[in-house]
Amino acid sequence: MSTLTALWHLSRPRLLPYVLCLTAVGLGWAHWDRALTLRGADAWWWLAAAWWALHAGTLWLNAALDQDEGEVLYGKAVQPPPNISLYGYAALIASVLFAVQAGPTAGGCAAVCAVLAVLYSHPRTQWKGHPIGGPFVNGLGYGLLSPMAGWSLAGVSANPRTLMAWMLGLLGVMSCYFMAQAFQHDEDADRGYRTLVVTHGAAGALGAARLLLGLAFAGGMALAAVGWFPRACLLSLPLWVWIDRWLARWLRDGGTEKNARVFAQRTLLTVVIMLLLVFSEYAHESYAGEPVAGLGTAAGHPADRPRLPPRAMAAWERINGSEFQRP
Repeated sequence: MSTLTALWHLSRPRLLPYVLCLTAVGLGWAHWDRALTLRGADAWWWLAAAWWALHAGTLWLNAALDQDEGEVLYGKAVQPPPNISLYGYAALIASVLFAVQAGPTAGGCAAVCAVLAVLYSHPRTQWKGHPIGGPFVNGLGYGLLSPMAGWSLAGVSANPRTLMAWMLGLLGVMSCYFMAQAFQHDEDADRGYRTLVVTHGAAGALGAARLLLGLAFAGGMALAAVGWFPRACLLSLPLWVWIDRWLARWLRDGGTEKNARVFAQRTLLTVVIMLLLVFSEYAHESYAGEPVAGLGTAAGHPADRPRLPPRAMAAWERINGSEFQRP
């Protein structure tokens, strides 16, 4: 197998769309939250290139450390080519250079992610095998910094609803992290890692995945119920129960990499349906001539324009900028 072919397989291209979606979701959230017209789309292509390089570099360093021989999520075991670490470091550097073109915040997020990738897979640190270091890297890198990089392209300020959404997203990503290691007990144990699946078995990893996903779902439904998120999202409740029941069966019966892929597919389907529900509410609000998107939820407009006299309103806009579309 040629070096290029090996690098391609080791970058797990089937996993890349999920990674890019994290940045796109961040940008999309900023637009929905503030009911914006399209902005930042041109810069997102730089961000997509950055996160492709970040994704590849991270996995190449990971392959250099692990030398996988067993099942790999959305990939297959391939013998890493010589000096694959150099390719990994080069890709991480490229990711920061690409991200800087999208903006300073995006560049900063990429730089932190690159450092985390090195700490995760460098032989002297090996945070991947640490009970806290591994979850910390994945939660911060995928759950927070990746969507934040996309969100930054819209040029808006953070607000309480955005912070809550990020926390729920982080819980969801952490759930996927523990799910992905549930079938890797033997490999992690042979490497001397102290991951949750090694210390508490597949049941411990899947139990953590189920708990974190349940917290993310419960938080999202609670915010929908009080009106911070669209109440149409409440209609997705049966789908989340469907996923939880399936996780309970996996927890009882054990599973393989195929189970992890099915989990990812079911979760993605549920998220897509939720987005369709959100869009249906947006279409209804638009047709009715009401405030739309994040400004049209039943409650919780933490970033809405204050009601001030005209002169005070003009001063407020000069200070804060014009981030919102008027209803």
